[in-house]
Amino acid sequence: MNYRLFVLIAMLPIFLSAQIQDIHISRTVEKYFNRNRTAPTLMTAEVVDDYVYGRTLKITIRGRRNSQNEDLGFAFGAAAAIAGRASNPFEMLWVEMDVRYKDIETTTAIAPAPCSIEAIVRKTRSFESWWDGCLEFL
Repeated sequence: MNYRLFVLIAMLPIFLSAQIQDIHISRTVEKYFNRNRTAPTLMTAEVVDDYVYGRTLKITIRGRRNSQNEDLGFAFGAAAAIAGRASNPFEMLWVEMDVRYKDIETTTAIAPAPCSIEAIVRKTRSFESWWDGCLEFL
């Protein structure tokens, strides 16, 4: 019995550190983008309590005109990875991509967090079903 209690107490810091607190979400997203040299430019990352969508992780990026789909996919990948480790669950992931090239300016897309985590992080859902069934362009 004492051995089990000792193991539980020893593992507690690991369980606590696996969760990302709200005050660290934006910094963690920033680190995620900085680790990859091909990542789009991160403008902002914030936790928003939206009255329509609920608790939302909102990321704004500056995309490149030649790789818009890849930039959008990277941002959703970062959002899903962070949302999957957040201490408080997210209901929605929101990505705004500003391209600033001729007629194309801003693309806004949303996807439910649980669906995105299943498809992008856990891979228990196909990417195509996520793209067709979960992702919505506003």
